[in-house]
Amino acid sequence: MKRMKILRWQEGDLTELSDKIAEGCFLHLELNDGIGFDTMISPEQVKEFVYGNLFSEGFIKKEKDVLSYHHKRRGSNISADVRLADDKKITFARNYNVIWTDCASPSLIQKRIGDRLAKVKSTLKLDPQSIVDASKKTRELSQPYLETGALHSAFLFDGRMELIAHAHDVSRHNAVDKVIGIHFLDGKSFDDTVVMTTGRITSSLVLKCLRVGIPMVVSRGAPLHDSIELAREYGLGMVGFLRGRRFNIYSVEEMIAVGDTSG
Repeated sequence: MKRMKILRWQEGDLTELSDKIAEGCFLHLELNDGIGFDTMISPEQVKEFVYGNLFSEGFIKKEKDVLSYHHKRRGSNISADVRLADDKKITFARNYNVIWTDCASPSLIQKRIGDRLAKVKSTLKLDPQSIVDASKKTRELSQPYLETGALHSAFLFDGRMELIAHAHDVSRHNAVDKVIGIHFLDGKSFDDTVVMTTGRITSSLVLKCLRVGIPMVVSRGAPLHDSIELAREYGLGMVGFLRGRRFNIYSVEEMIAVGDTSG
């Protein structure tokens, strides 16, 4: 975040004040063989984002798949260079002039990157109250959003809904990649973890969870229709519209002990 002087009009009065503004940087990621992509990103936790994105997009399976990594920043531009192990085949190249959307058809996305998705196998069973309580914890960590109104947040919880990692970014998907990258670089398993996001749930986000092995996604926002269909097809738990003491269950209600409302 950066501070800037702005003018605020309120009830006829004009006041100059110093305000916190969300900062977005242009990131160019270059992989071996000249393949890469561009994105806008908040400048914090760049390495975690890169590793989380490569993992959640199916490029790597373990940290050792990356032979070398470094990034540098010049002003509002960040360049990252990554060399992958020779046996890691890149199945497609992202053209720099193509805008990749969040809402593409899941079937097209799967076909594009050659995914071989497995159905979720998890023993996850959550008390509904633990989801509500976890949401309260996230609000305490959402100060960057409260200060700027322009940042998305993502949180990763374990099977007891204890917080593992959190991150903020100008993009909701980048924020999710960052928390995935934090946990991935710690060498930890994603079994029985829950990702919580402040943005809507898209098919792209569902695919990230399925590739990584996260069995449940929770959001304060809404899911899109194709993301619900994809979650139901592969057994991903999905909760949306988490507001106060209520939420909607869109997929795999067995992961939530709805009969037990104690606590």
